[in-house]
Amino acid sequence: MGGIILIFWYVFRQKKDQHRREIKSHEAQNKQLLEEKISLEAKYLKKLKTADLKRKNLTEYRHKKKNLRKRRKSIAEEAAEIVGKGPSWLPHSREDPTSHKMGKPKGSPGGGRKRPEKIHEERELHAHKCYHCGNDLDGIKEYTAYERVVSELFRYQEDEKDYLTLRIKNVKLIVKRKKCPKCKKWVYPQQGLLANARIGLSLVSFVISRRIRTGLPYEVIIDELSSYFGSHFAITAPAIIEWFKKFSQIIERLYEQLEELVKKRPFIHVDETGLPINGENWWLWVVCCANIVVYIQSTSRGHESVKDILDGFEGTLIADFFRAYDKFEDIEHQKCLGHLLSDIIELIVKLEKENERIEHKLESHQESLKAGRKGNPRGRPKILNPLTDSQLETLQIRRIQNFKSLNQAIRLRAFFRAAFKHTVLGWKVDTSKRVTKEEAEEKLRGLVLNLYEEGVIEPDLQKLLKRCEKYEQKLFTYLKYEGMPPDNNEAERDLRPFVVQRKRSGGFKSPEVMRHYVIYLSLYMTCKVSGKNFDQLLDLIFSGQEIDLGSFLAC
Repeated sequence: MGGIILIFWYVFRQKKDQHRREIKSHEAQNKQLLEEKISLEAKYLKKLKTADLKRKNLTEYRHKKKNLRKRRKSIAEEAAEIVGKGPSWLPHSREDPTSHKMGKPKGSPGGGRKRPEKIHEERELHAHKCYHCGNDLDGIKEYTAYERVVSELFRYQEDEKDYLTLRIKNVKLIVKRKKCPKCKKWVYPQQGLLANARIGLSLVSFVISRRIRTGLPYEVIIDELSSYFGSHFAITAPAIIEWFKKFSQIIERLYEQLEELVKKRPFIHVDETGLPINGENWWLWVVCCANIVVYIQSTSRGHESVKDILDGFEGTLIADFFRAYDKFEDIEHQKCLGHLLSDIIELIVKLEKENERIEHKLESHQESLKAGRKGNPRGRPKILNPLTDSQLETLQIRRIQNFKSLNQAIRLRAFFRAAFKHTVLGWKVDTSKRVTKEEAEEKLRGLVLNLYEEGVIEPDLQKLLKRCEKYEQKLFTYLKYEGMPPDNNEAERDLRPFVVQRKRSGGFKSPEVMRHYVIYLSLYMTCKVSGKNFDQLLDLIFSGQEIDLGSFLAC
Protein backbone atom coordinates (compact mmCIF):
# COMPACT_ATOMS: atom_id res chain seq x y z
CA MET A 1 0.00 0.00 0.00
CA GLY A 2 2.79 2.38 0.84
CA GLY A 3 4.43 1.64 -2.51
CA ILE A 4 1.29 2.60 -4.42
CA ILE A 5 1.06 5.89 -2.55
CA LEU A 6 4.71 6.60 -3.36
CA ILE A 7 4.10 5.99 -7.04
CA PHE A 8 1.06 8.27 -7.10
CA TRP A 9 3.04 10.96 -5.31
CA TYR A 10 5.89 10.69 -7.84
CA VAL A 11 3.50 10.97 -10.80
CA PHE A 12 1.76 13.95 -9.22
CA ARG A 13 5.14 15.61 -8.66
CA GLN A 14 6.17 15.12 -12.31
CA LYS A 15 2.92 16.58 -13.65
CA LYS A 16 3.22 19.55 -11.31
CA ASP A 17 6.77 20.28 -12.53
CA GLN A 18 5.67 19.92 -16.14
CA HIS A 19 2.78 22.32 -15.54
CA ARG A 20 5.19 24.83 -13.95
CA ARG A 21 7.54 24.64 -16.96
CA GLU A 22 4.69 25.19 -19.38
CA ILE A 23 3.59 28.26 -17.43
CA LYS A 24 7.12 29.71 -17.61
CA SER A 25 7.30 29.01 -21.34
CA HIS A 26 3.96 30.77 -21.94
CA GLU A 27 5.12 33.75 -19.86
CA ALA A 28 8.34 34.05 -21.94
CA GLN A 29 6.39 33.91 -25.20
CA ASN A 30 3.93 36.51 -23.95
CA LYS A 31 6.81 38.78 -22.92
CA GLN A 32 8.46 38.42 -26.37
CA LEU A 33 5.18 39.15 -28.15
CA LEU A 34 4.66 42.20 -25.97
CA GLU A 35 8.15 43.55 -26.83
CA GLU A 36 7.55 43.01 -30.54
CA LYS A 37 4.22 44.80 -30.25
CA ILE A 38 5.85 47.79 -28.52
CA SER A 39 8.62 47.92 -31.18
CA LEU A 40 6.15 47.80 -34.07
CA GLU A 41 4.01 50.49 -32.48
CA ALA A 42 7.10 52.73 -32.06
CA LYS A 43 8.09 52.24 -35.72
CA TYR A 44 4.54 52.97 -36.83
CA LEU A 45 4.40 56.14 -34.75
CA LYS A 46 7.77 57.23 -36.16
CA LYS A 47 6.53 56.74 -39.72
CA LEU A 48 3.39 58.69 -38.94
CA LYS A 49 5.47 61.53 -37.48
CA THR A 50 7.81 61.54 -40.53
CA ALA A 51 4.85 61.57 -42.92
CA ASP A 52 3.28 64.48 -41.05
CA LEU A 53 6.58 66.39 -41.17
CA LYS A 54 6.93 65.78 -44.90
CA ARG A 55 3.37 66.87 -45.49
CA LYS A 56 3.98 70.02 -43.47
CA ASN A 57 7.25 70.82 -45.33
CA LEU A 58 5.60 70.22 -48.69
CA THR A 59 2.76 72.56 -47.77
CA GLU A 60 5.20 75.27 -46.70
CA TYR A 61 7.27 74.79 -49.91
CA ARG A 62 4.17 75.09 -52.14
CA HIS A 63 3.01 78.15 -50.24
CA LYS A 64 6.45 79.76 -50.63
CA LYS A 65 6.60 79.01 -54.36
CA LYS A 66 3.09 80.38 -54.77
CA ASN A 67 4.13 83.66 -53.14
CA LEU A 68 7.25 83.82 -55.32
CA ARG A 69 5.17 83.37 -58.47
CA LYS A 70 2.92 86.18 -57.36
CA ARG A 71 5.92 88.51 -56.79
CA ARG A 72 7.81 87.52 -59.98
CA LYS A 73 9.06 90.45 -62.04
CA SER A 74 9.54 90.72 -65.78
CA ILE A 75 13.02 90.65 -67.37
CA ALA A 76 12.76 94.36 -68.16
CA GLU A 77 11.93 95.20 -64.51
CA GLU A 78 14.84 93.08 -63.20
CA ALA A 79 17.28 94.68 -65.70
CA ALA A 80 16.15 98.17 -64.70
CA GLU A 81 16.62 97.32 -61.04
CA ILE A 82 20.16 95.97 -61.65
CA VAL A 83 21.18 99.01 -63.72
CA GLY A 84 19.84 101.31 -61.04
CA LYS A 85 21.86 99.63 -58.30
CA GLY A 86 25.15 99.80 -60.22
CA PRO A 87 28.01 97.54 -59.09
CA SER A 88 26.52 97.17 -55.61
CA TRP A 89 24.06 94.50 -56.84
CA LEU A 90 26.90 91.93 -56.92
CA PRO A 91 26.78 89.63 -53.90
CA HIS A 92 30.56 89.98 -53.34
CA SER A 93 30.69 93.75 -53.83
CA ARG A 94 32.81 95.60 -51.30
CA GLU A 95 30.66 98.71 -51.64
CA ASP A 96 28.00 97.01 -49.55
CA PRO A 97 28.82 97.70 -45.86
CA THR A 98 27.40 94.30 -44.88
CA SER A 99 29.59 92.33 -47.34
CA HIS A 100 32.54 90.25 -46.13
CA LYS A 101 36.00 91.38 -47.21
CA MET A 102 38.43 88.84 -48.58
CA GLY A 103 41.53 87.81 -46.67
CA LYS A 104 42.45 87.83 -42.99
CA PRO A 105 41.04 90.38 -40.53
CA LYS A 106 43.01 93.59 -40.05
CA GLY A 107 45.93 93.16 -37.65
CA SER A 108 46.35 89.42 -38.25
CA PRO A 109 49.91 88.07 -38.68
CA GLY A 110 51.07 87.65 -42.24
CA GLY A 111 51.19 84.26 -43.90
CA GLY A 112 54.09 84.83 -46.32
CA ARG A 113 57.73 83.82 -46.19
CA LYS A 114 59.36 84.80 -42.89
CA ARG A 115 61.96 87.53 -42.96
CA PRO A 116 65.46 86.05 -42.47
CA GLU A 117 67.06 86.85 -39.13
CA LYS A 118 70.67 86.92 -40.36
CA ILE A 119 71.70 89.63 -42.84
CA HIS A 120 74.88 88.98 -44.83
CA GLU A 121 75.04 92.17 -46.85
CA GLU A 122 73.42 95.61 -47.15
CA ARG A 123 72.84 97.65 -50.31
CA GLU A 124 71.28 101.02 -51.04
CA LEU A 125 69.13 101.59 -54.10
CA HIS A 126 69.15 105.15 -55.52
CA ALA A 127 67.06 106.92 -58.14
CA HIS A 128 69.17 108.82 -60.70
CA LYS A 129 66.52 109.96 -63.17
CA CYS A 130 62.85 110.88 -62.94
CA TYR A 131 60.81 108.39 -64.95
CA HIS A 132 57.88 110.86 -65.03
CA CYS A 133 59.53 113.81 -66.77
CA GLY A 134 63.08 112.60 -67.47
CA ASN A 135 64.77 115.14 -65.18
CA ASP A 136 68.24 114.33 -63.80
CA LEU A 137 68.10 113.71 -60.02
CA ASP A 138 71.80 113.57 -59.15
CA GLY A 139 72.53 115.79 -56.15
CA ILE A 140 68.88 115.90 -55.01
CA LYS A 141 68.29 115.11 -51.33
CA GLU A 142 67.02 111.59 -50.79
CA TYR A 143 65.04 109.89 -48.04
CA THR A 144 64.74 106.29 -46.90
CA ALA A 145 61.46 104.90 -48.24
CA TYR A 146 61.52 101.32 -46.95
CA GLU A 147 63.73 98.30 -46.49
CA ARG A 148 63.39 94.74 -47.68
CA VAL A 149 65.48 91.57 -47.49
CA VAL A 150 66.19 89.44 -50.55
CA SER A 151 67.63 85.90 -50.55
CA GLU A 152 70.08 85.89 -53.46
CA LEU A 153 72.28 83.19 -54.96
CA PHE A 154 75.98 83.99 -55.43
CA ARG A 155 78.38 81.98 -57.59
CA TYR A 156 82.08 81.94 -56.65
CA GLN A 157 84.84 80.74 -59.00
CA GLU A 158 88.37 82.14 -58.77
CA ASP A 159 89.39 80.96 -62.25
CA GLU A 160 88.19 78.61 -64.98
CA LYS A 161 90.05 75.63 -63.47
CA ASP A 162 88.54 76.13 -60.03
CA TYR A 163 85.30 74.53 -58.86
CA LEU A 164 82.10 76.56 -58.84
CA THR A 165 80.75 77.32 -55.35
CA LEU A 166 77.13 78.29 -54.73
CA ARG A 167 75.99 80.22 -51.68
CA ILE A 168 72.78 81.95 -50.64
CA LYS A 169 73.07 85.33 -48.92
CA ASN A 170 70.38 87.50 -47.37
CA VAL A 171 70.82 90.99 -48.79
CA LYS A 172 69.13 93.93 -47.08
CA LEU A 173 68.04 96.48 -49.69
CA ILE A 174 67.54 100.06 -48.44
CA VAL A 175 65.31 101.83 -50.97
CA LYS A 176 65.89 105.60 -51.24
CA ARG A 177 63.40 107.99 -52.80
CA LYS A 178 63.77 111.52 -54.17
CA LYS A 179 61.32 114.28 -54.98
CA CYS A 180 61.68 115.64 -58.49
CA PRO A 181 62.01 119.45 -58.40
CA LYS A 182 60.49 119.74 -61.86
CA CYS A 183 57.31 117.63 -61.68
CA LYS A 184 57.08 117.54 -57.85
CA LYS A 185 56.58 113.76 -57.81
CA TRP A 186 58.28 111.17 -55.67
CA VAL A 187 60.69 108.94 -57.61
CA TYR A 188 61.75 105.48 -56.50
CA PRO A 189 64.64 103.45 -57.96
CA GLN A 190 63.80 100.90 -60.65
CA GLN A 191 64.06 97.36 -59.23
CA GLY A 192 63.44 95.20 -62.29
CA LEU A 193 60.99 92.36 -62.80
CA LEU A 194 61.03 91.08 -59.23
CA ALA A 195 60.39 94.37 -57.44
CA ASN A 196 59.34 93.82 -53.81
CA ALA A 197 60.08 90.08 -54.13
CA ARG A 198 61.88 88.19 -51.38
CA ILE A 199 63.80 85.89 -53.72
CA GLY A 200 66.53 87.27 -55.99
CA LEU A 201 66.75 86.86 -59.76
CA SER A 202 69.79 84.58 -59.71
CA LEU A 203 68.08 82.16 -57.31
CA VAL A 204 64.90 82.18 -59.41
CA SER A 205 67.05 81.45 -62.46
CA PHE A 206 68.76 78.57 -60.64
CA VAL A 207 65.49 76.94 -59.55
CA ILE A 208 63.86 77.21 -62.99
CA SER A 209 67.03 75.83 -64.57
CA ARG A 210 66.91 72.83 -62.22
CA ARG A 211 63.30 72.19 -63.11
CA ILE A 212 63.94 72.28 -66.86
CA ARG A 213 67.25 70.39 -66.82
CA THR A 214 66.25 67.53 -64.53
CA GLY A 215 62.49 67.36 -65.05
CA LEU A 216 62.09 66.55 -61.35
CA PRO A 217 58.84 67.31 -59.47
CA TYR A 218 58.70 70.56 -57.52
CA GLU A 219 58.72 68.78 -54.17
CA VAL A 220 61.95 66.95 -55.03
CA ILE A 221 63.61 70.21 -56.14
CA ILE A 222 62.56 71.87 -52.86
CA ASP A 223 64.05 68.97 -50.87
CA GLU A 224 67.29 69.25 -52.86
CA LEU A 225 67.52 72.98 -52.15
CA SER A 226 66.99 72.34 -48.44
CA SER A 227 69.78 69.75 -48.47
CA TYR A 228 72.11 72.08 -50.41
CA PHE A 229 71.53 75.30 -48.49
CA GLY A 230 70.22 74.09 -45.13
CA SER A 231 66.82 73.63 -43.53
CA HIS A 232 66.49 77.39 -42.86
CA PHE A 233 65.97 77.98 -46.59
CA ALA A 234 62.47 77.12 -47.77
CA ILE A 235 60.28 77.84 -50.79
CA THR A 236 56.98 76.36 -51.96
CA ALA A 237 55.81 74.72 -55.17
CA PRO A 238 53.20 77.48 -55.88
CA ALA A 239 56.00 80.06 -55.65
CA ILE A 240 57.99 78.24 -58.36
CA ILE A 241 54.89 78.02 -60.56
CA GLU A 242 54.33 81.76 -60.15
CA TRP A 243 57.92 82.38 -61.28
CA PHE A 244 57.14 80.49 -64.49
CA LYS A 245 54.09 82.69 -65.07
CA LYS A 246 55.74 85.99 -64.10
CA PHE A 247 58.03 86.17 -67.13
CA SER A 248 55.45 84.95 -69.66
CA GLN A 249 55.57 88.07 -71.86
CA ILE A 250 59.36 87.98 -72.24
CA ILE A 251 59.59 84.27 -73.01
CA GLU A 252 56.65 84.52 -75.44
CA ARG A 253 58.67 87.04 -77.47
CA LEU A 254 61.68 84.72 -77.42
CA TYR A 255 59.45 81.82 -78.49
CA GLU A 256 58.25 83.85 -81.47
CA GLN A 257 61.89 84.47 -82.40
CA LEU A 258 62.53 80.72 -82.24
CA GLU A 259 59.62 80.08 -84.62
CA GLU A 260 60.96 82.63 -87.10
CA LEU A 261 64.49 81.22 -86.89
CA VAL A 262 63.41 77.63 -87.52
CA LYS A 263 61.47 78.68 -90.65
CA LYS A 264 64.71 79.90 -92.25
CA ARG A 265 66.46 76.53 -92.02
CA PRO A 266 66.97 74.44 -95.17
CA PHE A 267 65.38 71.36 -93.56
CA ILE A 268 63.57 70.62 -90.32
CA HIS A 269 62.44 67.50 -88.43
CA VAL A 270 58.89 67.09 -87.06
CA ASP A 271 57.47 64.51 -84.66
CA GLU A 272 54.81 64.23 -81.95
CA THR A 273 54.05 62.34 -78.74
CA GLY A 274 51.26 62.10 -76.18
CA LEU A 275 50.79 64.83 -73.57
CA PRO A 276 48.36 63.97 -70.72
CA ILE A 277 46.95 67.14 -69.10
CA ASN A 278 44.46 66.84 -66.25
CA GLY A 279 43.15 63.50 -67.51
CA GLU A 280 42.75 64.67 -71.13
CA ASN A 281 44.78 63.61 -74.17
CA TRP A 282 46.86 66.45 -75.57
CA TRP A 283 49.83 66.26 -77.94
CA LEU A 284 53.34 67.68 -77.86
CA TRP A 285 54.93 68.42 -81.24
CA VAL A 286 58.60 69.11 -81.85
CA VAL A 287 59.95 71.09 -84.81
CA CYS A 288 63.72 71.07 -84.81
CA CYS A 289 66.93 71.24 -86.81
CA ALA A 290 70.62 70.98 -85.97
CA ASN A 291 70.71 74.00 -83.59
CA ILE A 292 67.06 74.97 -82.88
CA VAL A 293 64.33 73.07 -81.04
CA VAL A 294 60.72 74.27 -80.80
CA TYR A 295 58.03 72.42 -78.84
CA ILE A 296 54.31 72.99 -79.45
CA GLN A 297 51.45 71.80 -77.26
CA SER A 298 48.12 71.08 -78.90
CA THR A 299 44.79 69.42 -78.24
CA SER A 300 44.91 67.79 -81.67
CA ARG A 301 47.18 65.40 -83.54
CA GLY A 302 46.10 66.86 -86.86
CA HIS A 303 48.24 68.92 -89.21
CA GLU A 304 46.61 72.16 -87.97
CA SER A 305 48.82 71.98 -84.86
CA VAL A 306 51.99 72.81 -86.84
CA LYS A 307 50.34 74.66 -89.71
CA ASP A 308 51.28 78.12 -88.38
CA ILE A 309 54.95 77.34 -87.80
CA LEU A 310 55.25 75.75 -91.27
CA ASP A 311 53.54 78.69 -92.94
CA GLY A 312 56.20 80.30 -95.11
CA PHE A 313 58.71 77.46 -94.71
CA GLU A 314 60.50 76.80 -98.01
CA GLY A 315 62.83 73.95 -97.04
CA THR A 316 62.45 70.18 -96.69
CA LEU A 317 60.24 68.55 -94.06
CA ILE A 318 61.71 65.35 -92.57
CA ALA A 319 59.08 63.23 -90.81
CA ASP A 320 57.75 59.71 -90.44
CA PHE A 321 54.87 58.19 -92.44
CA PHE A 322 52.10 59.73 -90.31
CA ARG A 323 49.41 60.89 -92.76
CA ALA A 324 48.98 64.32 -91.17
CA TYR A 325 52.26 65.43 -92.77
CA ASP A 326 50.92 64.60 -96.24
CA LYS A 327 48.59 67.60 -95.94
CA PHE A 328 51.54 69.94 -96.55
CA GLU A 329 51.61 69.39 -100.30
CA ASP A 330 53.49 72.62 -101.07
CA ILE A 331 56.51 71.56 -98.96
CA GLU A 332 59.24 69.20 -100.11
CA HIS A 333 59.30 65.98 -98.03
CA GLN A 334 61.85 63.43 -96.90
CA LYS A 335 60.29 60.38 -95.24
CA CYS A 336 62.16 58.71 -92.42
CA LEU A 337 64.06 55.69 -93.75
CA GLY A 338 64.81 54.73 -90.14
CA HIS A 339 61.12 54.00 -89.51
CA LEU A 340 60.91 52.05 -92.76
CA LEU A 341 63.98 50.00 -91.84
CA SER A 342 62.56 49.29 -88.39
CA ASP A 343 59.38 47.87 -89.92
CA ILE A 344 61.42 45.71 -92.33
CA ILE A 345 63.62 44.41 -89.51
CA GLU A 346 60.54 43.67 -87.40
CA LEU A 347 59.17 41.57 -90.28
CA ILE A 348 62.48 39.71 -90.62
CA VAL A 349 62.55 38.89 -86.90
CA LYS A 350 58.94 37.69 -87.09
CA LEU A 351 59.68 35.35 -90.01
CA GLU A 352 62.84 33.98 -88.37
CA LYS A 353 61.00 33.18 -85.14
CA GLU A 354 58.18 31.51 -87.04
CA ASN A 355 60.72 29.37 -88.91
CA GLU A 356 62.32 28.39 -85.59
CA ARG A 357 58.95 27.20 -84.31
CA ILE A 358 58.35 25.22 -87.50
CA GLU A 359 61.79 23.58 -87.26
CA HIS A 360 61.13 22.65 -83.63
CA LYS A 361 57.82 21.00 -84.57
CA LEU A 362 59.44 19.06 -87.42
CA GLU A 363 62.23 17.86 -85.11
CA SER A 364 59.69 16.71 -82.53
CA HIS A 365 57.86 14.86 -85.29
CA GLN A 366 61.05 13.04 -86.31
CA GLU A 367 61.79 12.11 -82.68
CA SER A 368 58.32 10.67 -82.26
CA LEU A 369 58.78 8.51 -85.36
CA LYS A 370 62.15 7.19 -84.12
CA ALA A 371 60.74 6.44 -80.68
CA GLY A 372 57.90 4.47 -82.25
CA ARG A 373 60.34 2.24 -84.19
CA LYS A 374 62.55 1.53 -81.15
CA GLY A 375 59.68 0.29 -78.98
CA ASN A 376 59.00 1.17 -75.35
CA PRO A 377 62.20 2.22 -73.50
CA ARG A 378 62.76 1.64 -69.80
CA GLY A 379 61.26 4.17 -67.39
CA ARG A 380 58.37 6.55 -67.94
CA PRO A 381 57.69 6.92 -71.69
CA LYS A 382 57.83 10.35 -73.36
CA ILE A 383 54.54 11.71 -74.65
CA LEU A 384 55.17 12.25 -78.37
CA ASN A 385 52.40 13.05 -80.81
CA PRO A 386 53.51 12.70 -84.42
CA LEU A 387 52.04 15.08 -86.98
CA THR A 388 49.46 13.98 -89.48
CA ASP A 389 50.31 14.01 -93.18
CA SER A 390 48.25 17.17 -93.79
CA GLN A 391 49.88 18.99 -90.84
CA LEU A 392 53.34 17.94 -92.00
CA GLU A 393 52.65 19.13 -95.53
CA THR A 394 51.27 22.48 -94.29
CA LEU A 395 54.36 23.13 -92.12
CA GLN A 396 56.76 22.28 -94.93
CA ILE A 397 54.94 24.58 -97.36
CA ARG A 398 54.87 27.38 -94.79
CA ARG A 399 58.60 26.96 -94.14
CA ILE A 400 59.36 27.30 -97.85
CA GLN A 401 57.15 30.39 -98.10
CA ASN A 402 58.81 31.94 -95.04
CA PHE A 403 62.29 31.37 -96.48
CA LYS A 404 61.18 33.06 -99.69
CA SER A 405 59.62 36.03 -97.87
CA LEU A 406 62.65 36.24 -95.59
CA ASN A 407 64.98 36.43 -98.56
CA GLN A 408 62.86 39.19 -100.13
CA ALA A 409 62.74 41.20 -96.89
CA ILE A 410 66.52 40.90 -96.47
CA ARG A 411 67.07 42.24 -99.99
CA LEU A 412 64.73 45.17 -99.27
CA ARG A 413 66.56 45.86 -95.99
CA ALA A 414 69.95 45.82 -97.73
CA PHE A 415 68.71 48.38 -100.27
CA PHE A 416 67.59 50.93 -97.64
CA ARG A 417 70.55 50.24 -95.35
CA ALA A 418 72.78 51.55 -98.09
CA ALA A 419 71.52 55.05 -97.22
CA PHE A 420 73.38 54.83 -93.89
CA LYS A 421 76.61 53.35 -95.26
CA HIS A 422 79.47 54.62 -97.42
CA THR A 423 77.77 53.79 -100.72
CA VAL A 424 76.35 55.71 -103.66
CA LEU A 425 73.13 56.02 -101.62
CA GLY A 426 74.89 57.11 -98.42
CA TRP A 427 73.83 60.46 -96.96
CA LYS A 428 77.32 61.20 -95.60
CA VAL A 429 78.96 60.64 -98.98
CA ASP A 430 79.89 63.70 -101.04
CA THR A 431 77.08 64.72 -103.42
CA SER A 432 79.37 64.33 -106.42
CA LYS A 433 79.81 60.62 -105.62
CA ARG A 434 76.13 59.86 -105.05
CA VAL A 435 73.50 58.73 -107.48
CA THR A 436 70.76 61.22 -108.25
CA LYS A 437 67.32 61.15 -106.68
CA GLU A 438 65.79 59.95 -109.96
CA GLU A 439 68.33 57.11 -110.28
CA ALA A 440 67.62 55.95 -106.73
CA GLU A 441 63.88 55.95 -107.44
CA GLU A 442 64.52 53.91 -110.59
CA LYS A 443 66.50 51.35 -108.59
CA LEU A 444 63.72 51.09 -106.03
CA ARG A 445 61.11 50.58 -108.76
CA GLY A 446 63.23 47.82 -110.28
CA LEU A 447 63.62 46.06 -106.93
CA VAL A 448 59.89 46.26 -106.16
CA LEU A 449 59.04 45.00 -109.65
CA ASN A 450 61.40 42.02 -109.26
CA LEU A 451 59.83 41.11 -105.91
CA TYR A 452 56.33 41.26 -107.39
CA GLU A 453 57.42 39.06 -110.32
CA GLU A 454 58.81 36.50 -107.87
CA GLY A 455 55.49 36.55 -106.01
CA VAL A 456 54.96 38.23 -102.66
CA ILE A 457 53.14 35.94 -100.21
CA GLU A 458 53.63 37.68 -96.84
CA PRO A 459 50.89 40.34 -96.23
CA ASP A 460 53.21 42.55 -94.14
CA LEU A 461 55.77 42.58 -96.94
CA GLN A 462 53.05 43.58 -99.39
CA LYS A 463 52.18 46.55 -97.15
CA LEU A 464 55.83 47.64 -97.08
CA LEU A 465 56.09 47.45 -100.86
CA LYS A 466 52.90 49.48 -101.26
CA ARG A 467 54.34 52.10 -98.90
CA CYS A 468 57.49 52.25 -101.03
CA GLU A 469 55.38 52.78 -104.14
CA LYS A 470 53.19 55.44 -102.49
CA TYR A 471 56.08 57.52 -101.08
CA GLU A 472 58.59 56.77 -103.83
CA GLN A 473 59.24 60.44 -104.61
CA LYS A 474 59.70 61.30 -100.90
CA LEU A 475 62.26 58.64 -99.94
CA PHE A 476 65.41 59.99 -101.62
CA THR A 477 65.12 63.77 -101.32
CA TYR A 478 68.23 63.75 -99.10
CA LEU A 479 70.37 62.86 -102.15
CA LYS A 480 69.85 66.39 -103.52
CA TYR A 481 71.33 68.20 -100.50
CA GLU A 482 74.57 68.05 -98.58
CA GLY A 483 74.25 67.05 -94.91
CA MET A 484 70.54 66.18 -94.96
CA PRO A 485 69.90 62.92 -93.03
CA PRO A 486 67.38 60.39 -94.38
CA ASP A 487 65.90 59.68 -90.93
CA ASN A 488 63.93 61.54 -88.26
CA ASN A 489 66.21 60.59 -85.35
CA GLU A 490 66.87 64.26 -84.55
CA ALA A 491 63.22 64.80 -83.57
CA GLU A 492 63.13 61.50 -81.67
CA ARG A 493 66.16 62.55 -79.61
CA ASP A 494 64.71 65.98 -78.87
CA LEU A 495 61.45 64.43 -77.65
CA ARG A 496 63.32 62.17 -75.26
CA PRO A 497 63.76 64.74 -72.41
CA PHE A 498 60.03 65.37 -72.34
CA VAL A 499 59.23 61.64 -72.41
CA VAL A 500 61.45 61.19 -69.36
CA GLN A 501 59.66 64.11 -67.65
CA ARG A 502 56.29 62.53 -68.50
CA LYS A 503 57.29 59.20 -66.97
CA ARG A 504 58.46 60.87 -63.77
CA SER A 505 55.43 63.08 -63.22
CA GLY A 506 52.78 60.91 -64.90
CA GLY A 507 50.96 63.92 -66.33
CA PHE A 508 50.35 67.65 -66.08
CA LYS A 509 47.52 69.59 -64.46
CA SER A 510 47.39 73.04 -66.04
CA PRO A 511 47.59 73.91 -69.76
CA GLU A 512 48.81 77.41 -68.80
CA VAL A 513 51.75 76.12 -66.74
CA MET A 514 52.45 73.52 -69.43
CA ARG A 515 52.64 76.34 -72.00
CA HIS A 516 55.36 78.09 -69.97
CA TYR A 517 57.19 74.80 -69.42
CA VAL A 518 57.14 74.06 -73.16
CA ILE A 519 58.68 77.47 -73.95
CA TYR A 520 61.41 77.10 -71.31
CA LEU A 521 62.13 73.56 -72.54
CA SER A 522 62.42 74.90 -76.12
CA LEU A 523 64.94 77.52 -74.99
CA TYR A 524 66.90 74.97 -72.94
CA MET A 525 67.11 72.37 -75.73
CA THR A 526 68.05 75.09 -78.24
CA CYS A 527 70.90 76.21 -75.98
CA LYS A 528 71.95 72.60 -75.47
CA VAL A 529 72.17 71.66 -79.16
CA SER A 530 73.79 75.04 -79.98
CA GLY A 531 76.42 74.71 -77.25
CA LYS A 532 75.23 77.83 -75.40
CA ASN A 533 74.85 78.44 -71.67
CA PHE A 534 71.19 78.19 -70.66
CA ASP A 535 71.84 79.82 -67.27
CA GLN A 536 73.35 82.82 -69.04
CA LEU A 537 70.23 83.13 -71.21
CA LEU A 538 68.02 82.96 -68.10
CA ASP A 539 70.04 85.71 -66.44
CA LEU A 540 69.50 87.91 -69.51
CA ILE A 541 65.77 87.14 -69.49
CA PHE A 542 65.32 87.98 -65.81
CA SER A 543 67.41 91.13 -66.04
CA GLY A 544 64.75 92.64 -68.32
CA GLN A 545 67.09 93.25 -71.27
CA GLU A 546 65.92 93.02 -74.87
CA ILE A 547 67.34 89.79 -76.31
CA ASP A 548 68.06 89.04 -79.95
CA LEU A 549 68.00 85.25 -79.87
CA GLY A 550 69.66 84.93 -83.27
CA SER A 551 72.64 86.97 -82.12
CA PHE A 552 72.85 85.09 -78.82
CA LEU A 553 72.94 81.70 -80.58
CA ALA A 554 75.41 82.91 -83.21
CA CYS A 555 77.92 84.48 -80.79
